[in-house]
Amino acid sequence: MELAKSITALYPDLIEQGGLGNALQAVLSSIDSSLSVSGHDKSAPAYARVELGYRFSQIYIAAKTRMFSFDFWNRGVCLAHGATPEILEVARSIDTWIASPCTIGELANRFRFVQVEPTATAYERGEEAEQRWQEYRDSLGKSIYGIEAFVAAAMAEPKLRQLFPYVTFLNRFCFSRCTGWPFTCDTPQVVALSRNQYEVISSHGKSLGRGNAAEAVALVVAALPPNCGPAVPGTADDLSAG
Repeated sequence: MELAKSITALYPDLIEQGGLGNALQAVLSSIDSSLSVSGHDKSAPAYARVELGYRFSQIYIAAKTRMFSFDFWNRGVCLAHGATPEILEVARSIDTWIASPCTIGELANRFRFVQVEPTATAYERGEEAEQRWQEYRDSLGKSIYGIEAFVAAAMAEPKLRQLFPYVTFLNRFCFSRCTGWPFTCDTPQVVALSRNQYEVISSHGKSLGRGNAAEAVALVVAALPPNCGPAVPGTADDLSAG
């Protein structure tokens, strides 16, 4: 009850329009934007999504103070976040991002409330796979016991270093043929059993063998899909559609 009262008091414009999606659409229309709001209905009046091509933004509202929070995505990667109490500024920044070819840096220069992700520049330069490998080399061993030896060995193997590395919530080290989410899941995964001892698991969940870092790298390479080239911008869905 209290939450409902605060929403009513903080967002009378949204209440009048019948929800965030309707209100945002009205503001986009008022600035002559051709974008359409999607991903909103009566069951989610405090959420909206605007999408065109590879770019999209998701918009939410805060409960205790008037604030719109939103993000800026391209090819399955979140490059920046924004927050402002003014829905007009939400609309302007989203229209600039989605309806134009601007870079994330240009967007942040125009709208001071846009906070760029540290990895965004690497993504826009096409260097995201290499940056992720460097990050894992520098920090992954601190979070997943024993994986650092495998990461070092994998980085020395060109067939693996050209792929985009990621870690699942089960602490499995994986390789994607694309750099955006959702990632591909058709390559082997690696589990650290102890320091410098690993198990390689196929994309279907079958154990392919165990060994030290060098042996695990060899097992992964042998089980890569045919014509497994460098990771490309986009998502697994993009690759399937292509």
